[in-house]
Amino acid sequence: MKKCIFTFLCLGILLTLPSLTLADCADMAGFTRFSVTGNTVTLYSGNTPSVKFDAQCDIQPTSKLELIKGYVCDGDEVLVDGSKCTVLNVDSDVN
Repeated sequence: MKKCIFTFLCLGILLTLPSLTLADCADMAGFTRFSVTGNTVTLYSGNTPSVKFDAQCDIQPTSKLELIKGYVCDGDEVLVDGSKCTVLNVDSDVN
């Protein structure tokens, strides 16, 4: 009985770990400008795109975008025109 419980516990941990490591995060602190396409925001460092993410709010090209913290993960928030906005699908492999 103990061996069965231990096996299920180990299996549960192994199945949970990949989902924890798949949460994408990126250092957004050095962005100098951004562009908006639909709900997708691309942050640029100089002229080079560095991070792309989806926003759960309305962001216009003239909006004021502020970071609450520099290292942002899926589910974190940024400030858009002074209001909190949830960040989803962070992608740091922008080319």
